[in-house]
Amino acid sequence: MTISTTIIKNSYSGDGSVVAFTYAFKIADATFIEVIVKTNLTGTESVRAIGTGTTNYAVAGVGEAAGGTITFVTAPLATETVVLRRSTTQTQALDLIENDNLPANSLETAFDKNLSIAQELQEQIDRSFKVSRANTISSAEFTDSATARASKTLGFDSSGDLTTVADFLPAGGDSAQFTYSTTVTDADPGSGFIRFNNATISSATIAYVDDAEANGTDVVAWVQSFDDVSGNATNRGRIRVSKANTLDTWHVFKVNAAITDASGYTKIPLTYIDGAGSLANNDKVFLSFVASGEDGAIPGYSYTFDAGTSDADPGAGDIAFNNATYANVTEIYIDDADANGGATQADTATWGSSTSTIKGFLHIVDINDSSTYARFKITAAVDDESGYNKITVVHLASNNTFSAADELSVHFTRTGLKGDTGATGSTGPTGATGDVSLAGTQTLTNKTLTSPKINEDVAVTSTATELNTLDGVTAVVGELNALDLGSTAIGTAIASKAVVLDANKDSSGIRRLSVTRANVPQQAITSGSNAVAWDASAKPNAYHLTTENTTFSAPSNAVEGAYISLEIEYDGSHSIGWNTIFEFGASTEPTETATDGKSDLHTFRYNGAIWQEVGRSMNLSAT
Repeated sequence: MTISTTIIKNSYSGDGSVVAFTYAFKIADATFIEVIVKTNLTGTESVRAIGTGTTNYAVAGVGEAAGGTITFVTAPLATETVVLRRSTTQTQALDLIENDNLPANSLETAFDKNLSIAQELQEQIDRSFKVSRANTISSAEFTDSATARASKTLGFDSSGDLTTVADFLPAGGDSAQFTYSTTVTDADPGSGFIRFNNATISSATIAYVDDAEANGTDVVAWVQSFDDVSGNATNRGRIRVSKANTLDTWHVFKVNAAITDASGYTKIPLTYIDGAGSLANNDKVFLSFVASGEDGAIPGYSYTFDAGTSDADPGAGDIAFNNATYANVTEIYIDDADANGGATQADTATWGSSTSTIKGFLHIVDINDSSTYARFKITAAVDDESGYNKITVVHLASNNTFSAADELSVHFTRTGLKGDTGATGSTGPTGATGDVSLAGTQTLTNKTLTSPKINEDVAVTSTATELNTLDGVTAVVGELNALDLGSTAIGTAIASKAVVLDANKDSSGIRRLSVTRANVPQQAITSGSNAVAWDASAKPNAYHLTTENTTFSAPSNAVEGAYISLEIEYDGSHSIGWNTIFEFGASTEPTETATDGKSDLHTFRYNGAIWQEVGRSMNLSAT
């Protein structure tokens, strides 16, 4: 039978349920087909075998020109690809005997097998790299042993012939080759060399790079461009040092400051990020560089955090809080200039000028870590202090805490001004008439009171005939419901008297009025021409601040039984004299303190003729 097709391979996608897959080519034996299951995610290929296990399969259609079927025990998954490929055994099984019969079928089978093998080899060639038919190559062989060519790559020599690339893997991109030195001295590392300031690369903070790369090319301008990004000062770019002859040894740093042009070499300040493997002295390495982008515009003023909490200028370009616990911060101290030296005082002074209760909102964030921030509302006018402004705030929210010298963005959002007061609404309906409540001095003329009630501690006084039954009433019960004055005469007979009620709240007589007075405000009395005039009725609790040598005159409007009190505060060393109407113990005037900043206290009672001293406290601290 002829072979009329060049197909020797079929491919299918699994779905987790289909187990039978057809092959569209003739095989002479069940073993002449290769069944491969590839895991799509990783590319791993598994060559399966005939059998009854979970990973095995069975073959049907052997010898059929149209092919047959492969049936798996377990259906390939949707994440797998099934490849059925003819793989004929490369042996010759036909033995031709001289002068013997030559069966046509045996001869054709042998020819079919040879063609099958040729087709399979061609399929392999089709998957190989080749020199085109119009091109030439002197040698496609290399003689390096497996050990010598390990971790190396294929390339072409100066003649264009195939070879292993001598001792490096190309790094690509913005890179140059150097030789690594384990020396850590701050000096020129030597022509074409690179080294660090620490033998432990992950602890290195400076790289020393020669002005020439390994092939002698001057690269100083290239290396010294590594700090060109100035707007991202602490992250100007990434450098990667990769071992030339392996893929598993590399170290990555960021350039964290301006570099230094030394004599014959460049010093690059670094921060280690990550890496793998170790470098040995004289290893070939590639140094590659990727620049960082410039920082975007900061939405606010740039400041540096000061960890102090004192109410003082935090320092040039600094900002500080009055409490290390952000929830307890009530004041923020901000320097009159930002971290770039720009004057900000005139602006920050207006941050509390809104007429609204909340003047605005202050958002402070670490520009190198946006997850670290603090947010406050401003609640009062800003205080202009010497060299800084003091802002009254209330904490709203925060996350993490700032460290000393952290670079911050300070952004203010102003609150709108308080709006105008709206129009007054219409007057509501008048409510029902309730009890009459009188406060202060009230005049009732020709009025009739039905069931009047007088609260405690309320004095009712009349000087005419409008209130005919009362003249100076005090009550010790909640209400004065009824009065029965009997035959008591109205008028002068009850002047300065009190109506006394019995258990039934009826009048039981009239008694002299006794008044107890408390919490009498202290009032000032002044001197003139070395004398003090004193109205005992208007100012029973008096206070005098001395301005000169003074004599206290006889108080006017004295009433028998009245008490008066006097505090004398000395504003200088002034002498005090007393009118003869004042009587002291043993008829001897006291020796007043007369010391600046001190006070003397005196209390007197009037007996109808003289003011008798009833108490004194001397040489007290003035308040």
